[in-house]
Amino acid sequence: MLSALATIARRFDERGIAMPLALVTLLILSGLVVGFSVLSATEPTIANNQLRTAQARALAEAGVERAIWALTNAADPNGIPSPLIRPAPAPFDGSRVSPVSAGGSRLGGVRITVTTGGAGCTTRAERCITSVGWVPDDTAPGRAHRKIAVTAANPRLLFKDPPAALSVRGDLQIGANTVIDAKADPSCGKKVGTLTTGTTGVDGTADIQGATDGNDVANEVTDAHQGPLAAGAHDIVTNLDASSFDAFVWSDAEVSLLRTYAKTHGTYLQGTVSFDPGKKMPNGLVFIDTVSGKNITADGISPATPRSDFADVAIHGNPSSDPQGIFSGWLFVNGSLSIDGDFRARGLVYAQNEISYHRTGAGRIEGALVSRNIRHLSTTSIDGDAASGPVVSYNCAHAGTGDQTIPNSWAIIPGTYREPCDSCS
Repeated sequence: MLSALATIARRFDERGIAMPLALVTLLILSGLVVGFSVLSATEPTIANNQLRTAQARALAEAGVERAIWALTNAADPNGIPSPLIRPAPAPFDGSRVSPVSAGGSRLGGVRITVTTGGAGCTTRAERCITSVGWVPDDTAPGRAHRKIAVTAANPRLLFKDPPAALSVRGDLQIGANTVIDAKADPSCGKKVGTLTTGTTGVDGTADIQGATDGNDVANEVTDAHQGPLAAGAHDIVTNLDASSFDAFVWSDAEVSLLRTYAKTHGTYLQGTVSFDPGKKMPNGLVFIDTVSGKNITADGISPATPRSDFADVAIHGNPSSDPQGIFSGWLFVNGSLSIDGDFRARGLVYAQNEISYHRTGAGRIEGALVSRNIRHLSTTSIDGDAASGPVVSYNCAHAGTGDQTIPNSWAIIPGTYREPCDSCS
């Protein structure tokens, strides 16, 4: 009995396990201490790398802002000329890293490249900006860098000064009592009164005056015979070759850029739209798009945009929201435009298809009127009432700037900001 009890006592005696447990715990703690020691040794390096990377990104963003300032201030000695020469002047040609200091100490540098043309910058109103920030510089061991690429645009540079007060791709019918004057403003060169790639029918009571022929005789006609615009052409120019006309209309890429700008800085509408005294038209860029929001295909391009997709815009009376009763801006219609009433405008009125303009009262357009007739669905027509006809008076400043409502400044196009791979230089 005593032997059995001794055996049980020995079985439950665990006093000898304390030391192995202590040794195992000590081993674990030693491993943790060593691990934390290693981490503490590398952590400052990691933190310093993260700091340099953040500084490099900030420098790259500052370089983008510096380029936009230089584009906007083209006349400044430190600005970028407009139109942009190739390559851009230093330091905007990417030839060197410009140092950047903070608190009296050099922080790093930035390399800026501004280009035009090519992928990403297909229009005359776009500039591709690439900015690379370096910390502490582009040669030091352990340097950090970040690259930012954006596309900037200046909407005013989209304007292509037409050679006439009224330009029509296709045929034009000018009705009674119509007045079209291209002589009042020669500031952008002498213009003709009307210009078409087709025929022009003129009612005998109309008065069309151009400035290029140097005389005061109205309604004189020059037939271009499918050639370019000749120097000294008369008031009415017909049968201009299509390529000469297309040189001053907006391409699909330019229309797309204008659409993007309107969505963020202007008035963007789609489909069938009517403006009247009850539905006012705001100043600035007014862009009425197709139902689908896509560009209209030209004649001969397949698949053809259906007529039901065209914008259809009607202006009745004088719907300007301006207290002076004058719309100032650019009106772009991705389709057809009908004006009926005493609508007054200072700027550019541009329709991708035909325009019908029946003026009454004091209505007039001071600037330029363009009817592209991209699909030749009907003839553009201009006429007036018995008392007084429409007045289209060429004005370079109004057409080019929308009477100062289209800004002459550069901004990043939404969706173009990119930060390419870290290994890119």
